[in-house]
Amino acid sequence: MTTTTETLRALLLDGDAAALRTVGGALERRGADVLVAQDGVSGVELLIDALLALDVLVLDLDLPGRDGWSILRLVRGAGGERDLAIVVLAREPSPALRAQLAALGADRVVDRAEAPEFAAVEIERAVRARRAGAAASVPFLTTALGVLRPAPRLELAVA
Repeated sequence: MTTTTETLRALLLDGDAAALRTVGGALERRGADVLVAQDGVSGVELLIDALLALDVLVLDLDLPGRDGWSILRLVRGAGGERDLAIVVLAREPSPALRAQLAALGADRVVDRAEAPEFAAVEIERAVRARRAGAAASVPFLTTALGVLRPAPRLELAVA
């Protein structure tokens, strides 16, 4: 179960069916709603359909059809989608790879060799950190993949 009162909503994109089952299962055991796709093209379609309902996008870098690199660039380059945490699953990620992915907007990088339960905890941590950062942000308009969301209104009291 997640540590927030809201159900975590995740989109898991991985070319490995076993990873979809194990990481997806670990998230579900923790109370998350999980959508899955095994290739990048289907993943982008699901992402477009569910973007505003998602808390986290979990990406394999080596997706067939459209790789995780291009999806990461698409999401962050299209306006950032500030509320969406992005976690990358990578094989033996070096410090240089971690830095490169962070520069592109990934919130976390999890080694694929780690246990699925570890990955689920890191995914939840990324969502909590993203939510905390979004709560501290100034009002904004977010555009991602052609979707507009109005900025929240701030009411200021004048003394």
